Amino acid sequence: MKQGNKVLVTGGTGFVGNRLVNALVAHGDTVHIVTRHPNEHRTARAGVDYVAWLPDVSRYDVIVHLAGKSILTRKWSGAEADELVRSRVGTAKQIVAAIGSSAKRPRLFVSASAVGFYGDRGDEVLTESSQKGAGFLADLAEQWEAEALRAEAHGVRTVCLRIGAVLGPQGGMIGELLPIFRAGLGGPVAGGRQWLSWIHWRDLVALLLFALDHDDVRGVLNAVAPNPETNATFTRALADAVKRPALLPVPAFLLKLKLGDAAAVALQSQRAVPERAQARGFQFKFPSLAPALADVLA
Repeated sequence: MKQGNKVLVTGGTGFVGNRLVNALVAHGDTVHIVTRHPNEHRTARAGVDYVAWLPDVSRYDVIVHLAGKSILTRKWSGAEADELVRSRVGTAKQIVAAIGSSAKRPRLFVSASAVGFYGDRGDEVLTESSQKGAGFLADLAEQWEAEALRAEAHGVRTVCLRIGAVLGPQGGMIGELLPIFRAGLGGPVAGGRQWLSWIHWRDLVALLLFALDHDDVRGVLNAVAPNPETNATFTRALADAVKRPALLPVPAFLLKLKLGDAAAVALQSQRAVPERAQARGFQFKFPSLAPALADVLA
């Protein structure tokens, strides 16, 4: 990617978005972060500014859409489900409509998606060509991607990243689990046989930049490390990393009682691999779980 791009980022203040913005600024690009209250934000960083939803997209070379309400809500029905759809599908639709009506269009649109697209698939190895699964998360991801990919009809190269569980300090999956495991209260969930598709935050940011930098990358990419692990293996690795036991199994009914519909995130099995990213030459810095956890916890 040539330096000096003007990049618009939605979700730029989130766990992944903030790190992507830092990487873009380090690269020499100008970044505008979308927020509903731009006057409430202050930054001393050169190259970063805040703009209200939705600015004139003709000003930008690249748009990265990471915004979306957290799926960790108890009910995936009614008003809560409507908000989950609006914050992903609805916003993607607005962005693509703005692209279509703009006299000058960005050369690239990157949108987040999720490995939830595949549903609960047991031990099946899942590539980008695997069929969609069943359930709310799969339907949500399908609609999200479909709206984003409409930008191709306007001549804009479009990439959708099906993101797995993101590992990073003070956020993502580790942010949720670390206090539990450091207290010695961790354990496998529902027997631990379900597969977890994960990615280190540095590799996710690098993959986003890789998509910006390579004109032959388009369509759907699995944004996951090449070595998914079962919940049981992940549990042991995290417990070893914090030097605590992980002897307290969490039954499925207890997780459902605590999290409601969101328990599906931990109970579904997705053994996804990054076939298309690797075929195009992307190199993972953290392909294996133990080094990834060591770096995150360092």
